[in-house]
Amino acid sequence: MDLDKTCRSIAKKLGYDYELVRKIVMYEFEYTTEVMKDPEDYREILFNKLFKFKLKNRFKNNKTKDYSPK
Repeated sequence: MDLDKTCRSIAKKLGYDYELVRKIVMYEFEYTTEVMKDPEDYREILFNKLFKFKLKNRFKNNKTKDYSPK
């Protein structure tokens, strides 16, 4: 999926400014990034009628613990 093409298509179809459409589309992704980076926030994030970001069980207890392989 090409986000730039999609934003241009929406802007053209609805007659809105491309930059405005892009800001609206990017808002959900920026919000999701902020929530995922917040060590105190353990909520699941639902994109309406698309999909849900869920934390794996091992991260629900401690989001800051390093689980990367060594």
